[in-house]
Amino acid sequence: MYTTKTKQNERLQGFPDDWCHGLESISPSEDEISQWEEIFETYRKAIGKSAKPKSRKLVAKWLKAPYSDAAEYKMWGNGVALPCVCYVLAGIRQLVKNQN
Repeated sequence: MYTTKTKQNERLQGFPDDWCHGLESISPSEDEISQWEEIFETYRKAIGKSAKPKSRKLVAKWLKAPYSDAAEYKMWGNGVALPCVCYVLAGIRQLVKNQN
């Protein structure tokens, strides 16, 4: 469920309102399922977990309801605020520009 709290978290991190709204796909196509199957598999290999790959059925189920409070807390908690990133990168850019 997409809530007001979600919007507040989005704003605090520097993202626009409704950044996570509309992620679900009630009737996912085979292409969507294949794409997300590949994404999940790439992630599984990158983190090195020995868990088995997600089945097409699990991917389709996830696409129908990808939102959960736990996933939101994890996403926002592990993220960085865009305004802070922009500020730091602008400072690095200015430093490099001044050195040249």
